[in-house]
Amino acid sequence: MVENLTEEILEMLGNESRRRILNLLSKKPCYVSEISYSLKMAPKVVLDHLDKLEKLGIVSSYEEGRRRYYSINRNLRVEISITPHRFIASTVSETPELEIDEFIKNMENLLKTPAGSLREIYKALQEFEEVERQFSEILGAVSLKFNEMFERFLTEIEKEVEDELERLVLLGITKGADTPFKISEEYGISYMGVIKALKSLENRNIVEKLENEDVWRIKC
Repeated sequence: MVENLTEEILEMLGNESRRRILNLLSKKPCYVSEISYSLKMAPKVVLDHLDKLEKLGIVSSYEEGRRRYYSINRNLRVEISITPHRFIASTVSETPELEIDEFIKNMENLLKTPAGSLREIYKALQEFEEVERQFSEILGAVSLKFNEMFERFLTEIEKEVEDELERLVLLGITKGADTPFKISEEYGISYMGVIKALKSLENRNIVEKLENEDVWRIKC
């Protein structure tokens, strides 16, 4: 079942248009004509891609007013390892609890233990695979916590900032669009509108501009 899901997801992500749609949805929920305009795709093509992504459970949709919005629906991590000796592709959607101390201890013991004979090398390979599995779980746990923290961050933005444009600007800064030009390009906002929002946020001590640069960040 997991292997089939991984294959389906890899096949789904092999399409550049679907990757572009997911990249857009990672910024904010969008409706079809909005995606069509932003990515220069025909609405029918956008709907076809969204339908496939929704059937696989990667995106979901909801109605708001007269529009249907699409958003990314689940936390998924696709891991691919390609080496001269193996090819592994796996999908992780849920992460079990793992003791970090246990992982560090296992890793330290493994690195200290010499492997000379055939049996010792084989045993070490098995132990490395287990450590690799644990490390994957740690990455999953970090990713899960990051998403939880980001949801809390969005909630706080809604509490502190009423203006929708200012919310988008803050979201843009958080996601790496740290200049007015980048924010304008990423979110389809007028450049002057971004400047106005940044100045308003700066006056309220929420953001700050780096000295001698046109780069903005949330004030900590």
